[in-house]
Amino acid sequence: MRTLWMAVVIVAATAVGFAQQDAKAFLKQVQQKYRNAKSWEISIDISAELNFGGNSQKQQSSSTIAMQRPNRVAAKVGASGFSPAREVYSDGKTVFVYVPSAKQYMKQPAPSDLKGANAGLLGEAGMLMGIAEQDLDQLGPNAKIQFRGTQTVGGKQTRIVEITDTQGNASVNLKLFIGAQDRLIYRVELNQTARPQQGGQGGGQAQPQSSMKVVATMRYISFDKPIPASRFRFTPPKDAKEIQPPQQGQPMTPPQPPRRGR
Repeated sequence: MRTLWMAVVIVAATAVGFAQQDAKAFLKQVQQKYRNAKSWEISIDISAELNFGGNSQKQQSSSTIAMQRPNRVAAKVGASGFSPAREVYSDGKTVFVYVPSAKQYMKQPAPSDLKGANAGLLGEAGMLMGIAEQDLDQLGPNAKIQFRGTQTVGGKQTRIVEITDTQGNASVNLKLFIGAQDRLIYRVELNQTARPQQGGQGGGQAQPQSSMKVVATMRYISFDKPIPASRFRFTPPKDAKEIQPPQQGQPMTPPQPPRRGR
């Protein structure tokens, strides 16, 4: 009986291991599809809730983003929190960030690609580039990649891939809702938590617990299809004022509209 029980345990453990490998292999196929895509245009609705020490803040925004490799962008990003609605364009040579409510714009040379920090030009859609570029073989020792069933999102049958990881007092849970047939990501759910360390750092006061929840839903207008070059060009309105971009190495924060008096 003991031998039979041990056999069951070994088979179950082996099945879990194969399931993780299958989920990772499936996700690598998804990554390769995004890496190979020369262009895409999507609309994205995103909601986020941030909690820090019992204080909560919620944000929502909607955006439409077009991307063409290596470095062309056309994005209209909705207002969110303290950030006004803005438009971002890159024709491959120059990046423009325009805030209609402030009638101001910034411009600077376009980056060579949209990888790493440059993916920020894509706004919330930059997460897709980040997922595509993530090396799944270099995740932490506590990381797990598993299938978590299926769900219909926007009329598409999706498979749910869950990535979990813990590092110290921080934990992350990322769920990707991926088209079972087309391998496109239609929904992202991120839950991240940082718990206070015992006694705080250096014997000081412990930091409050913090958490972040993000839900993003994507609708694909096109994927890996040609986009006219004119889509990425921008001519500032005549009544718009140019302001200076931040110094090199600093994030390109969009201009702010003038505050109204009380």
